[in-house]
Amino acid sequence: MRKVLVVLLPVAILALVGIATHAEEGAKWLDPQGCYFCQPLSETEGLMDNLGWESHKIKNGMVQVVTYKPEWQEKYKAACGEMQKRWKEYDPAKQYHLCGLCQAWQQIPLDKVAWEDVKFNGGEISIGTSEDSAIVAQMQVIADKTCAAMDEMMKAETPAKQ
Repeated sequence: MRKVLVVLLPVAILALVGIATHAEEGAKWLDPQGCYFCQPLSETEGLMDNLGWESHKIKNGMVQVVTYKPEWQEKYKAACGEMQKRWKEYDPAKQYHLCGLCQAWQQIPLDKVAWEDVKFNGGEISIGTSEDSAIVAQMQVIADKTCAAMDEMMKAETPAKQ
């Protein structure tokens, strides 16, 4: 059920997601180093630098594309496995630092989202759809905010031209 989070969090991607009672005001939308669920992506040295992550709105949901060089596939899978383990062991009675993306996913009833994953050499595509227009709207906000956050991250990493 929380499988989609593994796909999102690669920039974690990766990194995916808080509980309303534990949501932090002003949390960074993407925070792979600080987010409890996203940390496995940033803990693998070099992984974040070798991942691509895109989120796009579609009529009835969103599409996420994660790419990596084939030699990073096993490290990516291991990080995603650790993230999935953290989701399964999540204890809502405890407090965790979560990024805005992970907080947002916590607000969506994932049993009302249908996910289809397409794996290919060098990445995967995840298509999430829902028949519930309110959930579609939430997913599309996630896609928009994630695109904006990724753009900001890329600008911050790209040196200004002289």
